[in-house]
Amino acid sequence: MNVSECLSDLTLINDEMLIGDVVRNIIRMGPHEEPLHVLDLDDVVRKHYGWRKQMPRVKPYYAVKCNDDPRILQTLITLGTGFDCASKGELERMIGFGVSPERIIFAQPAKSISSLLYARSKQVSVMTFDGAIELDKIHRYYPEAHLVLRIRHDSLKVRCSLGKKFGCDHVTEAPELLQYAAKLRMNVIGISFHVGSDCDEHEVYHEAVKVAKDLFDYAKGIGYTFTLLDIGGGFPGDNNKPIDRYAKAVNEAIDHYFPVETEIRIIAEPGRYYVASALTLVSFVDSKRMLKETQSDGTEKTRMYYFLNDGVFGSFFCTAHEGQQAIPIVERKPGTQEYNSSMWGPTCDVMDLIVPDIWLPELDIGDSVVFENVGAYGYVLACRFNGFPLPKVKAYLRERTWKILQGMNGAVSSLSTRTFDNSDGKLLITQESYTPIAEATYSV
Repeated sequence: MNVSECLSDLTLINDEMLIGDVVRNIIRMGPHEEPLHVLDLDDVVRKHYGWRKQMPRVKPYYAVKCNDDPRILQTLITLGTGFDCASKGELERMIGFGVSPERIIFAQPAKSISSLLYARSKQVSVMTFDGAIELDKIHRYYPEAHLVLRIRHDSLKVRCSLGKKFGCDHVTEAPELLQYAAKLRMNVIGISFHVGSDCDEHEVYHEAVKVAKDLFDYAKGIGYTFTLLDIGGGFPGDNNKPIDRYAKAVNEAIDHYFPVETEIRIIAEPGRYYVASALTLVSFVDSKRMLKETQSDGTEKTRMYYFLNDGVFGSFFCTAHEGQQAIPIVERKPGTQEYNSSMWGPTCDVMDLIVPDIWLPELDIGDSVVFENVGAYGYVLACRFNGFPLPKVKAYLRERTWKILQGMNGAVSSLSTRTFDNSDGKLLITQESYTPIAEATYSV
């Protein structure tokens, strides 16, 4: 299947237009029954070139699980990234898009037999393992696979610690697994680790690379010559979280332990980095409720409850289950009184709470509420609980970037596009208006 067949909803905007202009026009045409994700593909392109500039030795293999919107995947295919797949479904999708097996790592330490056989049939040979039973299974169903041993090296400052589920101990387990793999005559080609999702501790990458180098040396002593180091993911992607310090730690570590002359191939599995800031949610107030709460001193305090058309079962799974803060951006109308407020999703579930406590100017039914940085693990984790629709994703790309992508890959030229009209030239929301603070508002 040609990847161009997957893209029928892409709107071109002029080079000077901010994504805030797009959001402003969506709000002007609202309210909308469905929540809307505004996808800025230029942001994905900027992130890619930012990665290449800051970590030139580390090839990104995008984690498909993070956001599998076909327009994001098409853009990254055109830009030449690799892809981290963790299921048969993700493998089928990327192979179906025409991605060569050499650009895929099957980074799933607990693979089903059917997915293993599918990978073998498509010659996706590079894959991870972290235990003897998994090694036995691969030996039986895909003995010629190129294996990467995943070790555990958790950061203490992460949103989600993946080491609870995957990764062997580098001291007590890894040497025995390498010996067992050698006994089975399995082709182990390197080491991988993942410090955890949305890491806030850049130093941990340096430490993990050092541990990996020790295992490279150990493997050489038992007959292996490793050629691949996979430093995993964990890199932040919100628009106020640059990766400079992470890049510095990674570059210093790989240059010290794996200098260029060693010819070790180094890859990573960024997901959140590429897409978190690429999507902005435009939601609307479906209903509201005013409560009078009696305080401990006997006084009354007014609290506003706002019920939006998106919630925890839509874009905010990570808010409820991983503590990711949701920061609403609302319009400040002249003379509007502020209240202590809560924001809820549309379902009947009491767990559908987006923002528990925040001071906001009073909102009316139909008013918009904007949230930035919803691109990572938002749409892919959404469901239709209570019969509410999934957010609708609208993708935008600047004309200059479109021409660049056309030149890189002819398949892009046949994609169906529309041109966005902003002829009135008025701005309601600009990028400068998106202030990430509790009382964030935009002005008319």
